[in-house]
Amino acid sequence: MKRILLAAVVALSLLPASARAAPGDFVPGELIVKVRGGATPQAVAQIAAEANAMADEQLADVGDAQIRKLYISGTVADAVRNLSGNSWVEYAEPNYILHANLVPNDPRYGELWGMKNTGQVINTVPGKPGADISAEQAWSVTTGSANVIVGVVDTGVDYAHPDLAANIWNNPGGVGGCAVGTHGYNAITRTCDPNDDHYHGTHCSGTIGAVGNNALGVVGVNWTVKIMGLKFLDASGSGTTADAITAIDFAVTAKIAGQNVRVLSNSWGGGAFSQALMDEINKANTNDILFVAAAGNASANNDVTPSYPSNYNTPNMVAVAATDNTDALAYFSNYGRTTVHLGAPGVDILSTQPGGLYQYLSGTSMATPHVAGAAALVLAARPTLNTAGVKSALLNNVDPIPSLNGLTVTGGRLNAAKAVGAAPPPPPGPDFSLSASPASQTVIQGASTSYTVTVTPSGGFTGSVTLSSSGLGAGATGSFAPNPTTTTSTFSVTTTTTAATGSFPVTITGTSGTLTRTTSVTLVVNSSAPPPPCDGSCP
Repeated sequence: MKRILLAAVVALSLLPASARAAPGDFVPGELIVKVRGGATPQAVAQIAAEANAMADEQLADVGDAQIRKLYISGTVADAVRNLSGNSWVEYAEPNYILHANLVPNDPRYGELWGMKNTGQVINTVPGKPGADISAEQAWSVTTGSANVIVGVVDTGVDYAHPDLAANIWNNPGGVGGCAVGTHGYNAITRTCDPNDDHYHGTHCSGTIGAVGNNALGVVGVNWTVKIMGLKFLDASGSGTTADAITAIDFAVTAKIAGQNVRVLSNSWGGGAFSQALMDEINKANTNDILFVAAAGNASANNDVTPSYPSNYNTPNMVAVAATDNTDALAYFSNYGRTTVHLGAPGVDILSTQPGGLYQYLSGTSMATPHVAGAAALVLAARPTLNTAGVKSALLNNVDPIPSLNGLTVTGGRLNAAKAVGAAPPPPPGPDFSLSASPASQTVIQGASTSYTVTVTPSGGFTGSVTLSSSGLGAGATGSFAPNPTTTTSTFSVTTTTTAATGSFPVTITGTSGTLTRTTSVTLVVNSSAPPPPCDGSCP
């Protein structure tokens, strides 16, 4: 088509949910616009000036109006805002990048009937086409985000597995008292190494986030995500309530420290009601973390015989039953019309195994990470959605199936595509992000130090940001100069001679109007006291 000097544009109009792209997945510097019929050359010139347009091309006629593609020198958000009051502009839309339903090149993808069921035979049982989570349709919108962290509360994770390594969370240093580059927490040994000495946690992790399109093994519900290993089950697959609380609390602490932990996947159960464990799950909810839990494998009605933790009545709980490749309730799966929320594929599920291997497993343990993974996918599409919104997107968009009718709250099986489509990305708009350097500073009691905090605007953001901090230990105080700021600020920290010693994750919060963003640093305070006198045994 002929490209000519300018034409027109308008007020932002969202595409249907089925056609929406992931956040930012549109062509920068381009708008699709409709100019109303009868627009004069002077009106067109004014549109061009307001949009900072350099050129455009005609795409189609609609009656006497025209749909055109506009080439602009500024941001899409700025152009839309500038044109919002122009009466000759009927609408303006980003030029979204659309995709075919994506199919990864991972060689064993065809065995993942839970992602796409074509009727393939799994363990001698022919499947039912469509009895899956509609993963390919979901991937047309988003394949995940490295900004979303999923905590896998389990036997740990083989963080060196070649199909997982790129999607493993790395501690920036100081979070939970652990060093830079560690990958979670071991609540059994109280160390920062959550390596899997069983296999269960690694299998669940692969369903959530085995790396996609890497020509290796399998693919997770998320091609890209960050998996935090939270080990409390030992090499035999057993653990204690106390260690479960400790593992979960590491994830909550990480969230408070500024790490974007949004989902916990819990493929375990047993024991009686624990008020302490329920309090910890509620603490996760307070910190905006979804808690996805396996319903259990006793073929039992959880409405009558509770199975914990899935039976804890907390706002962030999503309890998951298992379905097979014919959309039947798995013979072993627990159920409950008022206590089990939905079903997901959980029979003969192929996923990662420690040592770079793969294996098939069955259980509500395998169904749970499908749902946890779908929750992370929803958050990749809509990162500002809160826990209640993610839960609603999952539960209000299931595929109703006869085998779950009356046996679960929703009567349906997970549909990731519908869940993602129900949580469309917001239109681009003014925003900012925070960063701070260095990541860690060390002082002795009575000394001072400082960090540089940087505000990075996006989408035409021009406001000032007010800064505050939390997490400094007793005897340490912080201040920002300048505050508020539009660019950078110095965060000065002063300690007293009696300040608490240790490693303190500090959250820096920036607020501008309704926008709130955070970043984190670590402050290490060492004792100023001299070493004890030598008693003769010193070297």
